[in-house]
Amino acid sequence: MLDGPHFFECACYSDEHLLKFVYDKKEHEIYAIMFLSAGPWYKRLWVAMKYLCGYKCKYGHWGSWLMRTEDLGRFIALFTGMKEDCEKPSNRD
Repeated sequence: MLDGPHFFECACYSDEHLLKFVYDKKEHEIYAIMFLSAGPWYKRLWVAMKYLCGYKCKYGHWGSWLMRTEDLGRFIALFTGMKEDCEKPSNRD
């Protein structure tokens, strides 16, 4: 169950709101990857210009993702499996 990537779609079904989890069994690390919306070229250019000038928003850059009710069990099972794998005596450092 833990092998390979695990994808979760947003409740709005937008391709831009896709959450991906990858578990590294060797290092016991969980990677979360979320697609970041590109937006129009001029907005991306404006954000890049502000970044180059050292501007930092105190709130950061945020996207959103809403879990679908039907994915809740799969989400819990994924993280429960990862937790159990990390707690196995053979996996302790």
